[in-house]
Amino acid sequence: MRIRTAAVALVTIAALPGIPVAARQEDAKAANVIADARKAIGGRKLDALKSLSVEGAVQRNVGPFQMNADLELLFEMPDKYMRVDTPQGGMVSAGTTMGFNGDRPLKAAASPGIGPGGAMFIRMTPAGAMPGPTEKLTTEQQQQNDRAVVRSSRQELSRLMLGWFGAAHPSLNARYTYAGEAESPDGKAYVIDVKNADGFEARLFVDQQTHLPLMVTYRGPQGRVVTMGGPRGGGPRDGGGAQGQPQTRQISDEERKKLTEDAERQAEDLRKQPPTMVDYTLYFDDWREVDGIKFPHRLRRAAAGATTEEWSVNKVRVNPKIDPKKFDAS
Repeated sequence: MRIRTAAVALVTIAALPGIPVAARQEDAKAANVIADARKAIGGRKLDALKSLSVEGAVQRNVGPFQMNADLELLFEMPDKYMRVDTPQGGMVSAGTTMGFNGDRPLKAAASPGIGPGGAMFIRMTPAGAMPGPTEKLTTEQQQQNDRAVVRSSRQELSRLMLGWFGAAHPSLNARYTYAGEAESPDGKAYVIDVKNADGFEARLFVDQQTHLPLMVTYRGPQGRVVTMGGPRGGGPRDGGGAQGQPQTRQISDEERKKLTEDAERQAEDLRKQPPTMVDYTLYFDDWREVDGIKFPHRLRRAAAGATTEEWSVNKVRVNPKIDPKKFDAS
């Protein structure tokens, strides 16, 4: 069953503040839904999961461009996570690595990239923009930035884990509350609110027939990008879908330097502006069994109703041995 964004109607919402007994009953209902979901995903096999490796491809709408990248995710209990996006085609120096090892962020961050047609883009992360290559931070600023990056990465991993495993990352100490039912022409879903004391909030939808997660919704800052150069020109903007691809051409070192300087100036202006908050939806589909655990092989993320990225998973490994150097945060 798929639940389409425009067709979802939430009904029978549990709103019982000040009634402890009823609240406990709703929490018990949430626990039962989560338990059934985890049983459907893999049961004891899922309980024994210690590490995970995911490989695939991601198509992302970045301002006026449609970017394709190879995707690798590594996850190891209790507290290691890495996501690497490696651009395909004509992108130069635009790869991104994000994640954490305990309380330390992985240091290889997003870098400015030269896109098709000589266009420059700088991706602005949900945790706040990464500093530009020429920007120097004080020790205190660096520590504050590191905490923000780790917090954002843990929250992003938890949203994925809700759709993959029916549970957020243990470090979040999330509380699960039954919120009612959602229905569409395809069927019905249980709705579970997931929150913690640090401001994490998400809503998990679980198919009543298959007991598999359908989607996760949350509210967050809209992704921002600086684009300059190329036939279409550009400037700082929020979100935006693909508008076609400019023609590819070679650019000189001098042009690349100017593009970088102009994009970094606009990125700095954009950093000073408060982000636009929008509603996000993560859709999980095409579930296949891998070593006794079902895993969704298609994922789509939408912001304010517009698709921002789509994943196609082609390889999943359960409990692989991961080289510790992969999580090197030095």
